[in-house]
Amino acid sequence: MFGRSINRKLMVLFFAVGVSALSVIGIYSYFNAKAALLKRTLDQLTSIRVIKKGQIEFFLNERNKNITLLAENEYLRSIAVDLANNSNHKVVSQQHPKFFLNYTLFGFNSMYLVIGSDRNSVHLYKFNGSEIEEVKCDSILIHQLSKLWEKTELTNESSFVDFSKRFKDDNEPLCFIGKRIVTKGKNVGVLALQIPIHDINSIMLEDSPENGLGKSGEVYLVGDDYLMRSNSRFITNSVLNTSVKTISAVNAFKDKIGSSLIDDYRTVACLSSYDRLSIRGLSWAIIAEIDYSEAMIPIVSLRNDIIFLSLIICAFLFSIARFISKTITNPIIKLKNAALKIGEGDLDVNLKPKSTDEIGLLTEAFNTMTQQLKEERLKRMSALYDGQELERQRISRELHDGLGQKLISIKLQLESTSKQNADEVKSTIEEVKVDFLKTIEEVRQISNNLAPNILKESGIDIALKNLCDSINRTSKIDIELSVYGDYSTNDPKVKFYIYRIAQEGLNNAIKHSGATKVQLQLIGSKDSIILLIEDNGKGFAYDTNFCTPCNGIYNMKERARLLNGTLDIESEPNTGTTIRLKIPKRIVL
Repeated sequence: MFGRSINRKLMVLFFAVGVSALSVIGIYSYFNAKAALLKRTLDQLTSIRVIKKGQIEFFLNERNKNITLLAENEYLRSIAVDLANNSNHKVVSQQHPKFFLNYTLFGFNSMYLVIGSDRNSVHLYKFNGSEIEEVKCDSILIHQLSKLWEKTELTNESSFVDFSKRFKDDNEPLCFIGKRIVTKGKNVGVLALQIPIHDINSIMLEDSPENGLGKSGEVYLVGDDYLMRSNSRFITNSVLNTSVKTISAVNAFKDKIGSSLIDDYRTVACLSSYDRLSIRGLSWAIIAEIDYSEAMIPIVSLRNDIIFLSLIICAFLFSIARFISKTITNPIIKLKNAALKIGEGDLDVNLKPKSTDEIGLLTEAFNTMTQQLKEERLKRMSALYDGQELERQRISRELHDGLGQKLISIKLQLESTSKQNADEVKSTIEEVKVDFLKTIEEVRQISNNLAPNILKESGIDIALKNLCDSINRTSKIDIELSVYGDYSTNDPKVKFYIYRIAQEGLNNAIKHSGATKVQLQLIGSKDSIILLIEDNGKGFAYDTNFCTPCNGIYNMKERARLLNGTLDIESEPNTGTTIRLKIPKRIVL
């Protein structure tokens, strides 16, 4: 049913076009908005990462300035010299200036003096309130301070020593910044200050949704061993405990700066922005990240809105498509139903055009065609009835004037025998026999004109020859017949219609042309048969709508059309008339 319904086809077509356009717009809007949101989110992460990088670098650089100020203090140098010159390395008990009591104001957890002649034989002193006390060093602390001694013993610059844990469950890993203490060009020790991890975490760790990182965003530091150097938002005590060997971390330690969509250290898809810190002595990277799912919340909301609106628009498009398709197809359906009625023979069909567009013009053309078919049918019926009536009149004349008169003559001859003697009766009977033979021939002639059996017995050429001979005997017109080529056909309808057209053409020439000579030519080719009828009569002004009162030309044209052929007439006043018939040898219906 769908394949036959133009209404459904149009409805589906309009609906498909509308949905396709809507889909293209929706998909384009979705992906365009998604790309814009991703770019904006990555830009925001980059901005936060740049800000945090500036803050942590400022913090560490400030620690660098502070230790330089402390290491160059004369009072601290004198203490270092006293400790270095004390062979027993006993702690000197004395009050220190408030300057040293408030070293925590400089941003350090603890302040140490490392005294010794080389890195392998050092003593560690810790400032504790107003006192200085020697500290027993564990291996991790000794390792850290030894590295600090090595980095600073040959330079006047301060240096950092990266975080290291003293114990497995230590929540306060050690990170130092140190600077050597020089007196009279000689190293007497190293001033070592511990950087508190909570100060770094206070800069890096953000857990408020209002800070621009939402519920899942974070900024953290990573060392070149791919362990965290600041706490994670999601994992407690993650410094030196959580591995972050992600694409962002690897790229950052390759001195690359950028942002991308990756899987973070939790194997969660996220948007990440990365860079490397510029701090001498520390190989750290800074990474800002936010979960991809959280970043895409506006896009998911937009997608749902697009789908919802698309469904509403699709329903509206379906209604519009149905309305438009019905508007187009209803007149066509009416035309189809009217055509079916015409096919059933009902020509009293008249449609009212409801528009002035092509369909309205088609409706008007259909009404015109119906009217013409109606007039054509009336003309055909008139021609048929007129032809039948004329044929009846011709047969009646032939029966009355020919056969009737002969029968009356025979009747009178037979009645006269009652008054004749035997010899006269015998003579009269012989005359009656002759008249009966003529009467029988007359009946055969009339029968042959109605249905020429010679077409079946001999062929079209013999039938036409007999027709010409018969007309030659009964009229003053000289009729010549010429035949050429292969004009044979096995289709009796072709032969019968050619004969009738020739008969009609000759009769018209006898009745109307005033001609003295008519030439009849039958020409055969491989696929067609041509019949030519030419007379030297008075001719007439012929046009395509011309019809004689007896509709003879119309009948000939109709027979030619039924044979899938053509009939052309060429005539002008005083120039004679030529009728040309061309038909195929076999009719293909």
